[in-house]
Amino acid sequence: MTDTDTPAAAPAETPWIRRKMTIAGFILLAFIAWTLAAQDWSDRGCGTMQGYGLVVSHFGTPGQGEGCESEPGGPVYTDQYDG
Repeated sequence: MTDTDTPAAAPAETPWIRRKMTIAGFILLAFIAWTLAAQDWSDRGCGTMQGYGLVVSHFGTPGQGEGCESEPGGPVYTDQYDG
């Protein structure tokens, strides 16, 4: 048997704990990014929980002119924000 006839070694399986920690790390980073984006909405007059929802519905941070205005029932989204 020559060197070219030997089968390649199978790649080592990643331990389950490393995979779970990697997934947890990605989830943590996503949550941190979501929180930072929600803070941008809060800085524009929106409530904290409203900010999290606006990050999802507007795919990120507020654009120019977006924010929330105070209303008797609580902050309301507007695209005419003058902050």
